[in-house]
Amino acid sequence: MEKGQYGYLKWRQQHEFRMTLFCAGAVLILALIGFFIWHTRFNLLMIPAMLCVIPMANYLVSYLAVAKYHTPPENWHEAVKVYEDAGMLLSDLVVVDEKGARNGLDFAVLYKNGVIGLMSKERDNKDSIEITINDTLKRRGIPMRIKVYRDWTDFQARLAEVTPQIEPDMARRIELTRDAVLSVSI
Repeated sequence: MEKGQYGYLKWRQQHEFRMTLFCAGAVLILALIGFFIWHTRFNLLMIPAMLCVIPMANYLVSYLAVAKYHTPPENWHEAVKVYEDAGMLLSDLVVVDEKGARNGLDFAVLYKNGVIGLMSKERDNKDSIEITINDTLKRRGIPMRIKVYRDWTDFQARLAEVTPQIEPDMARRIELTRDAVLSVSI
């Protein structure tokens, strides 16, 4: 599954957790086999066991980075699916600013004049997402801006003004915007 697709956060959390458990299992198996063969913890299998700790730690940190974020409700996705079919929707994003702060963005709809976002998690910083994405778009020379909404009703009302269709002359700009938004998310 790719970043920006609906269900990505749930998939990534499951994948990272499974890989963490797999690596932990590999460490444990190698350590136990070495101990039972040589009856000491100082054996040749401890080297690969210790080396398996590094990828385990990487998977664990990656899991913890996205653990508190969740995929938006299915009924919300069904309401905006028409934009996904048109290639205008990004979903399940965790935007990281230059200081490393993470904020969840449920949906981002890209259209010819800008980006409309929905952030439902109350604790996250809406301004941080807007500043991060707007700065990235500006640095890349893309004349678009993002407006993030916290309320589902306001988000839907704003989307009602956007036609779910990409005009041929705007396709390249929307593709560049998609790349820019995905570049600041994990």
